[in-house]
Amino acid sequence: MSVRAVIAEVLEQRHKKVLMLEQVQSGLAELEMQLDSLQEMAAEIKAAPDNVPDEIIKLASKISTHFNNGFPEEVAALNNSISNLTKRFSKETINIGVAGKARQGKSTLLQKISGLTNKEIPTSDELPCTGAKSKIFHSEDEPHAKIEFYTKEEFLKEILYSYFEKLKLPKPFSLKRFGEENLPELDNQRTDDRNLDKAIYEKLKFIHAAFPSFSKLLSKPPQVLGLEEIIDYVTQSEGRTQYLAVKSADIYTKFPNHDVTGLCLVDLPGLEAAQGHEQKLVSSLEHEVDAVIFVKSPDVLGTDWEQADYSVFDLVDNAVREVELANRLFIVLNEKNDGSNRKQVQLLKEQPPETYSPPRILTANCSDAAEVEHKVFSVVLQHLETNLESTDREYIKALSDKMSSIVETLSLLFTPSLSGLSTKNADLTRERKYRLLSEKFIKELTRGLEKLVLDVQQVLNISEEFKIKVEEICEAARETAPIPSKEALAEQYLESSSGWNGVVGEELNYLRAYLTEFMATHLDNYLQTKINEVLRQVLLGVFPKALQKMLPEPPDTDTDPRAIILEFQKILDKVEHPNIYKTFEYIRQFNFSYHSHFHYRVREEMGLLNTYSSDSIDDIVPQDATRDNFMEKAEEIARGLDSHYQQTIYQLRKQFSETMQADPANAILALVEEIKDRLVRAKGMKEEWKSFLDPIRETLWAEELSQFNQEIALRKQWRNALEDALKSAKQVQAEFPSY
Repeated sequence: MSVRAVIAEVLEQRHKKVLMLEQVQSGLAELEMQLDSLQEMAAEIKAAPDNVPDEIIKLASKISTHFNNGFPEEVAALNNSISNLTKRFSKETINIGVAGKARQGKSTLLQKISGLTNKEIPTSDELPCTGAKSKIFHSEDEPHAKIEFYTKEEFLKEILYSYFEKLKLPKPFSLKRFGEENLPELDNQRTDDRNLDKAIYEKLKFIHAAFPSFSKLLSKPPQVLGLEEIIDYVTQSEGRTQYLAVKSADIYTKFPNHDVTGLCLVDLPGLEAAQGHEQKLVSSLEHEVDAVIFVKSPDVLGTDWEQADYSVFDLVDNAVREVELANRLFIVLNEKNDGSNRKQVQLLKEQPPETYSPPRILTANCSDAAEVEHKVFSVVLQHLETNLESTDREYIKALSDKMSSIVETLSLLFTPSLSGLSTKNADLTRERKYRLLSEKFIKELTRGLEKLVLDVQQVLNISEEFKIKVEEICEAARETAPIPSKEALAEQYLESSSGWNGVVGEELNYLRAYLTEFMATHLDNYLQTKINEVLRQVLLGVFPKALQKMLPEPPDTDTDPRAIILEFQKILDKVEHPNIYKTFEYIRQFNFSYHSHFHYRVREEMGLLNTYSSDSIDDIVPQDATRDNFMEKAEEIARGLDSHYQQTIYQLRKQFSETMQADPANAILALVEEIKDRLVRAKGMKEEWKSFLDPIRETLWAEELSQFNQEIALRKQWRNALEDALKSAKQVQAEFPSY
């Protein structure tokens, strides 16, 4: 299989895994949020442990201890690795990074592999030449380059801020301020890394001084250029500064010795110590580069593996810890043209760097295209051809193993606690408490109604009060007797065609109607007041303190008790609570008035005012009354009308005192006894009340049940949080392919 075919196959397999990796990434992000939530919940329990079950206190302590030891960071690190791998697998190329300090032969190696020249990839024996990160793609098309510039925000936050943060200097608020204002002074008194900080500060000063010359390129759209124009954007030689604005330079050219379509060489500048944005290089290593060629030219005067070399090895190793360094790093020891450092090259090859996973060490004269082809590029391609797919599987399996470890940790941490978070006991305790409260409610209801019956019998005795009220009404009726004057009677006589009999008959009718209406009006007002008072007492007895919370108004207010009953009936279900509903309907419609209880008996005592017979008229009209003495007899007739009226009132007083005085009290007692029997004595009422109380228990007894509800809610919250986190972790674990 050709190199091109191998690359295409690897890319196809990678692209198939992107969806899986994205799902894993999404699941891990969800898991991270759930673990953060658990950590916050544990902190809240630790800060306020009062009224919290011991199981939850112990669990919160375990979680705090475990999480404080870095477990959430493990999940975050795994998610970061998945994110980097997703980005790498989403790419359309296999990327080989080429790194090396200045004057080691890195640019020369890139030239020999790609066929480019000093015009596109400059080299120098002096200061570093490469400025911007370049990507070199094999392409069968006409050679060209695409230059991508930093946006202003990217340059400010990703490049400049890293310098200021590293040097602990106040950051500029905008690019405009950075360009116009002087740089803050560096604190020379700092002892740690003082010389390194000085070098970084000088680099920042260089960027600040050059800012006017390249700032116009920031946020410009990508430019497509001919290869001859690239040098102005990728090199820092001859005073060029435009490279500072370049995010990347993509160069498309046909490699001379292989069809490596789908392969990309990534030029990685920035390994010099005095850089303020090494994170840009680390980012490339994490999610962009599949393998790294590190170029080192041993010094003829003596050489060794330097600290700077190990720093590069660590960068490569740490970027993808799950893959052995031997599968990612190729060290190319560059022999000089004259062979003067051949001894040193051999020495380093025989004494490889002390790393946990020994990298491949290759030797070649990077100036010799043939050696680069046979000793470096072909070797790297063959390694990728043989190992890249298995390395990808190894990487995914390593990440899957980490996920399995996370699931195991969560299972060991959470599973023993789940049984202890059961709400069964708390639910039973709450139900017992509710049963006690409901039983107490029914007992209070029964006692309240029994007491009300006794009060009506013993204390609420309105018989004497009613007698006094009747006396007051009768006295008022007597004093306001509508007896016409003798002059008015005389005028009626002259106008009447029936004589005195007709006049007296009409007046008796008037007096009877007046007295009936007077008694009805005044008695009804009194009786309604007394009934309302009793109904309020009934409601106070029927509605224990707990149930009064459900009323729109307290029963002891001036509000019409019937309006309160009507609102309460709206809470009731006619089907579920038929007897309670009917009883309150009966109470609401109860009526005790003059016309319902007294009218017919009062009429019986109004015989002296009746005109159904002539007895009363004959008794009032003198036998000797004539037309000649009508004026004289008018006064006598007025006295007769008044006498009949007063005697009728006397009879009414007597009747109310003797036979009707106890009627209001008896009616009220009957009402209260009826209510008591219907609400608490009738068959099935206890169950009906419980059916009514059950759905509104939380409103009735919020305070009494709150402790149980809080405990149950807390247990459910913790149980759900643990189960959700475990479920999320296992779902993520299941997303990984099995190798």
